[in-house]
Amino acid sequence: HFSKVNFDGAIFKEEDKARIGVVNRDCQGLVLASMSQIILLPLTIVELETLAAAKALQFATDLGLSKVILERDSEIVINALNENSQSLASFGLLIQDVKYIANYFHCISFSHVRRDGNCVAHNLTRHARHVNGFSVWMKDVPSYTFVTYQADLPIS
Repeated sequence: HFSKVNFDGAIFKEEDKARIGVVNRDCQGLVLASMSQIILLPLTIVELETLAAAKALQFATDLGLSKVILERDSEIVINALNENSQSLASFGLLIQDVKYIANYFHCISFSHVRRDGNCVAHNLTRHARHVNGFSVWMKDVPSYTFVTYQADLPIS
């Protein structure tokens, strides 16, 4: 079974920081683990989204996941990850890093989702200011994301 890995990133220039949110779910949509992280401010939002993809995949490898679908609502990053050729874009080296990490998975795909399909990761990112550096929740999401997560569960 495939695990879904959703990720998001946001820049907060007034704080000179960026935030990343990641949620790993099993094939039924239940949380395996979630995380929020504050990082140094990258140059562009696309670089941040690509860094977030790398962090999301690294987190998935740390959890021992072997079959994943990496999902994001950024077509630019997902399209670059799905390209077979090297990206000449400014974030091309970061894309190469993500593809290198992707080699550790038995099976992986990169999928673009609409904004509402990435709402839990987006919420984790927005609320990363409540964490000190890096926080992980095993088989859970933080309380401020629970309502969003519950609304996102598939109807049985």
